[in-house]
This record gives sequence, C-alpha cells and structure tokens, in this order.
Amino acid sequence: MHCPVCDQAIDEDKAWKGTADRFYCSEFCADSESVVPLPNTSLRERFDRQCMRRLERLVALRKQYAA
Repeated sequence: MHCPVCDQAIDEDKAWKGTADRFYCSEFCADSESVVPLPNTSLRERFDRQCMRRLERLVALRKQYAA
C-alpha cells in the first residue's frame, strides 16, 4: 500500500486515515487531502505551506496560554 500524496510505502501500524477514508503514511499527508494544490506547485512547496500554517496555529495557542 502506498501513500496517495507522496507515494511512500505505508506502514500498517503507523498509517493515518484521512477524512475521505483513504490511508496515508503520515499526519502531514493525511492533512494535505484538504489542501487544494495550486498550479505548478511542487510537493515540497505544499508541505512547506502546510508546516507554516501549523506553526502559526501553535504560536497563536502559545500566546493564548501565555496571556
């Protein structure tokens, strides 16, 4: 079984199930099913944007708890 996003082999013990009932190799790939790729963007660029969104959410939560 291979990940539909990055085509890596999926470890059955560590597989992530997305909302569309598909299995992914990691949390990042599972989350990417809701991201609509822009034309001419590489997989790396999509992952970079996804990581930045997560970091922004974490920073916002950190600021909430610090207040």
